[in-house]
Amino acid sequence: MDIKQAILDQLSGAAAEKIGAQNGLDGAKTNSAMDSALTAILSGLQQEATSKKRASKLDTAVAADHDGSILEDLVGAVGSDTTKLDGAKILGHIFGSKSGEVADEVAKDSGVSTSAAGDILTTLAPIVLGQLGKSKKSGGLDAGGLINILLGQKSGQGDSGLGDIVSGMAGKKNAGLMALLFGLFKMFFGKKS
Repeated sequence: MDIKQAILDQLSGAAAEKIGAQNGLDGAKTNSAMDSALTAILSGLQQEATSKKRASKLDTAVAADHDGSILEDLVGAVGSDTTKLDGAKILGHIFGSKSGEVADEVAKDSGVSTSAAGDILTTLAPIVLGQLGKSKKSGGLDAGGLINILLGQKSGQGDSGLGDIVSGMAGKKNAGLMALLFGLFKMFFGKKS
């Protein structure tokens, strides 16, 4: 199942127009930004799915909070503050402190402003998890089934490499802390002359 295409199909029409209107974008820019944002979110989720522990947490979160009901009123969800608050939390879980950099990459990739990219990312994140939740429920999927859906997605968009960049960011969300710890380790234990 191609989750990205399924979501884009459902967003076409009034929901996409509303996303565009909220960000001052025409139809072509809106579609490009949504495509890039979905690539980014799915690439980040694919990175989560490569760790058994994080994949299990994702499965639990989808089962508990994302049953797919958001898909029943996408036009309402698109303009909702609740959706955006939920989206900001989801992006924080996926990308950590790198959420702003992901928005920058989506903006560059799709030719929209960083603020528009950030708004679209926070709007689409709960919709992506809603689609996963719907697939989980309808297919009776366990964590392994959910992982298979995610890892079966195409990473990246065309030749832009956005998916690879975002996956790298998601994988390095704790890299700063690790670098700091490694630096301290070297400082204390590296000089034995």
